[in-house]
Amino acid sequence: MHRLLPNDARPYSVPARGVLALEDVWLPLDALDPLAKRLLVEAIALAIGHDGRITVAESELLRTVCGVLHCPLPPMLAQA
Repeated sequence: MHRLLPNDARPYSVPARGVLALEDVWLPLDALDPLAKRLLVEAIALAIGHDGRITVAESELLRTVCGVLHCPLPPMLAQA
């Protein structure tokens, strides 16, 4: 969150609908300008790499997000 909103501290809370909560945000996120999409993908990449390792599930989630947002995969996974 700090990558996207450096001046705004928000506590994490699990969405009531779990992963289904994402269904409502894909179109608005895809409508973001390219720089905003880049920041979002960078923030996701930082989050999944925070522990120093990237699981298959994490990499597939990032690939899915990049596909839905029509943006390139970060270099950290492009060759994996």
